[in-house]
Amino acid sequence: MADFCIREVRETTPPLLDAFAALMPQLSAGLEAPSAAALERIVRSPSAAMFAAWRDGAAVGALTLVWYDVPSGRKGWIEDVVVDASARGAGVGEALVRAALERAAREGVERVMLTSRPARRAARALYRKVGFEEAETSVFVRRTTGQVLGQTGKIAVGTAGNELAEEAGEQAAGLLSEAGRQMEKPKSSASDER
Repeated sequence: MADFCIREVRETTPPLLDAFAALMPQLSAGLEAPSAAALERIVRSPSAAMFAAWRDGAAVGALTLVWYDVPSGRKGWIEDVVVDASARGAGVGEALVRAALERAAREGVERVMLTSRPARRAARALYRKVGFEEAETSVFVRRTTGQVLGQTGKIAVGTAGNELAEEAGEQAAGLLSEAGRQMEKPKSSASDER
């Protein structure tokens, strides 16, 4: 039996804020915790659901599901999947993703997408395990502030080692690249065509 439980976040609390202070740098070095106001906007959004994994009164993992309508259908993205190092390998990530997929189905989302860097082997194996397939597409990113991202997602900001900029580019890629277009379906094998 799991020693954690998954709950949809309905309010911003001090333990949740403390958890994000610990979790965000584990998502990407240099990331800071979102403000209470930023978390509250997510929690109150009619097109987003945040899930947290709780163990002994502390959040040890989280993710956010967002959904939206475009002419090609209702789409969803899973963003900012992070599990505390102390809870990895216990099924927390899988439970979070499955909770998000269940909510997406209830919202009528036709397709859920996410991004993951090739270096994140464990995360990519988890996504495949729960049924995600790698799509043959490219993600294009552009900041709305006018700073252009390079191929790696890094922004020329004049300081070395700014992983925050790289992660922001990855996170923005999900929502910005999908607006108005449908991702290509993965190629099927010959046995699938029968």
